[in-house]
Amino acid sequence: MKPLSTKSQTKNDSTSPEPQVIDDRIAVEALDQLFHRIQKEVFTNMIVPAVVILVMWSQVNRGLLITWGVLMLIGIWVNYLIARLYLKQGLPVTEPKKWGRRMSAVMLYFGFLWVYAIFFFYVENSVGHQVFLLTIAIVFSLGSVMVGLYWFPMFYLLAVPVLLAMMVRLAMEGTLEYISLSVLILWTLVGTGVMARMLNKAVWSEMRLRHKSEALTNALHIKSKEALNATQAKSKFLAAASHDLSQPLHTLSLFIDILKDCKTEAERERIYQRIDFSLDALRKLFGALLDISRLDAKLVRPDVTHFDISELLKNLADEFKPAAKQKNLKLRVHTKPTIIMSDRFLLERILRNIINNAIRYTSSGGILITSRKRNRNVCVQIWDTGIGIPYENKEDIFVEFQQLHNVHRDREQGLGLGLAICRRLSLILNHPIDFRSQLNRGTTFAITIPPGEVDKVIATNSNNLAIQRDLSGYCILVIDDEIEILDAMGKLLSKWGCRIIISDSLEEAVDSINNEACVPDLILSDFRLRNNVTGIDVINSIRNQFGSYIQGIIITGETSAEVITLIAETGYGLLNKPVKPVHLRMAIDNCLLLNSKINTSNRTEENTCKA
Repeated sequence: MKPLSTKSQTKNDSTSPEPQVIDDRIAVEALDQLFHRIQKEVFTNMIVPAVVILVMWSQVNRGLLITWGVLMLIGIWVNYLIARLYLKQGLPVTEPKKWGRRMSAVMLYFGFLWVYAIFFFYVENSVGHQVFLLTIAIVFSLGSVMVGLYWFPMFYLLAVPVLLAMMVRLAMEGTLEYISLSVLILWTLVGTGVMARMLNKAVWSEMRLRHKSEALTNALHIKSKEALNATQAKSKFLAAASHDLSQPLHTLSLFIDILKDCKTEAERERIYQRIDFSLDALRKLFGALLDISRLDAKLVRPDVTHFDISELLKNLADEFKPAAKQKNLKLRVHTKPTIIMSDRFLLERILRNIINNAIRYTSSGGILITSRKRNRNVCVQIWDTGIGIPYENKEDIFVEFQQLHNVHRDREQGLGLGLAICRRLSLILNHPIDFRSQLNRGTTFAITIPPGEVDKVIATNSNNLAIQRDLSGYCILVIDDEIEILDAMGKLLSKWGCRIIISDSLEEAVDSINNEACVPDLILSDFRLRNNVTGIDVINSIRNQFGSYIQGIIITGETSAEVITLIAETGYGLLNKPVKPVHLRMAIDNCLLLNSKINTSNRTEENTCKA
């Protein structure tokens, strides 16, 4: 099999064309009609010059007449060739205005030839021949209106020179009759021009409305198809998520039932380990689902900095070496100090997922992590000697819950969300992800990253640890409509020394605050409560009654992008169930720290006012 290559990043084509695109389509249609007409009337166009030559044969210099006739035939033939070339190329037509300029040049050529005819074929002593030329000039002005319907500049290039030449030539006679006739021709030119402009606008307006309608219809069709695909994808996503959620929950229920009958401490310890394993699987799945929702809701904003990619790659290699060693795989890094520009955390997340997959699906050989300059960018590659990816499945690896080599949904082989998250992160960072693979030979992933600047690198200390504050004396309000959750949260927070108020509704929370005479420093609330009330409603109401400085954290099992976006817009904290105590403690610390800064700022303002 030949190595395959694909990109996870694609540009989103706009379903609604820009005004310039619609104007180009109208120009193409206008020129198409005009050139079809020219092609059909090529022989008709030869009749008029032939009639002029026949009528004027005995009245003017025949050499001039023949020269003029030959030049007219050349113009008609060139006009026909341009029309034929245009129609022969088919659709889509590129640069329609260039073809319009070609036609305009030919019309200007014809205009000068007719000006030539009016001045040199004018017979002063024959009123009949004068009327003949005048009639031709009027007919041409009316005929140019039809041409101007589709391409308005052609009206000016043909009708204006002909009528102006006729007007000047009649005025040169000097008599009142001829001067009056000259003025009437000027009036005819102005009136014809106004009419041609109005008709041209009407025709183009009709074509513009039709093209816009077609564009909107096509856009609606595309959007409908996208919505249908999204609905189908969401159904598959939910079905797969439901399956993966039900497995650890089913295991938990079985082990909890077994735990009731355990008789020895060793047996209980073994069951506790299995329960903890199932809980960890649930946490990972909920965490991944939350990541997918946040990314789809566009809530993740990259914090771009300049840093050394070699340091990040070496740290990741050190992290994964024990896992690789456990499978007897060699994990190597070839890199040198190179400054890149990216979000360190999000890029690390992409690399970690890819390296983790490489180890998981490689049974012999090893993994190589490299970075090198490619053109102006930096290319980070992860090579493995694993099982590879079949060509027909090249697009499936970035789809949620798709695991090509895990049809039995073994949770120890991951969730099938890692590369789906990688694709979303690469789009946010604008770091294209390419890969090539050979079945049973291995896969290479490549990430293209823009270079950074050395003087913008900020030193970081990865050894800084979060310092937990003493929670003693802090009043925390917990709101949930599940009694078991209220009981567990109450015991955990009491263990940390907090003063606790627990409630299952807004009304009970307000009564408890008044009875306890304890205004909460922080509110922990479930998102969905009884009677269609949300945690956001509860926190907003309590803040309005007891103080806007009160911080809030929403703890929810919701993973939909709409809910996450709604919570993010409030500015409240967000924790996804099931939440680890350490993460809860960290979130509480951050909120209380923010609360402390706000109170300090308020006290400073009060002291300033008093002073």
